[in-house]
Amino acid sequence: IRHLNQRSEMLSGISHDLRTPLTRMKLQIAFIKDSELSKNLSEDIDEMEKMLNEYLQFTKSSFQEKDEMFDLTLLIDEICKKYDNNNLSANLMPRVYFNGRKNLINRCINNLIDNAIKYGEKVKIELNKNKNNLFIKVEDNGPGIPETEFENVFKPFYKIDKGRADAKSSVGLGLSIASDIVRSHGGNIKLSKSNMGGLGVKIFLPV
Repeated sequence: IRHLNQRSEMLSGISHDLRTPLTRMKLQIAFIKDSELSKNLSEDIDEMEKMLNEYLQFTKSSFQEKDEMFDLTLLIDEICKKYDNNNLSANLMPRVYFNGRKNLINRCINNLIDNAIKYGEKVKIELNKNKNNLFIKVEDNGPGIPETEFENVFKPFYKIDKGRADAKSSVGLGLSIASDIVRSHGGNIKLSKSNMGGLGVKIFLPV
């Protein structure tokens, strides 16, 4: 956890430092005569700013939030309802309780579903538990990620060359933040090929 805190502090510092040059770039784009190029650059900068804000918000809440006991089944069910997407299906064990930072777990699950919906047409989320662990699984039927990239996609801003390369941006911070949240709760996160042919993300959290 100390290592995760150090990493979060470092990334938070980098995120702060990047804001100034991004603002400068935004001002300079206004002088570019090629409207198509200007539009593309503006979109890239907007996306970067969104990612930086997301990470800064995450690091801030990480240090402020306290553990609490909450109904994880209910939380995931509410997240799924907000998406209001017929292609998102949930199979949740009832009344699974977890002691942790509720807002961070909420963000983690949202990030995983966002990622799955971005690349797949159909998305499934499952929740189960045994005596020692609880398991959250998010699967999609998208193009998936090559196994050689499984570890890399947890790195912030990592760009994939194959598989999901049709996306014009990097993986961003979604999976990186999800991984940090899971590990800060003493859990683990693993990627695999999903039963639907796309990407499967499995989270293990100690009960």
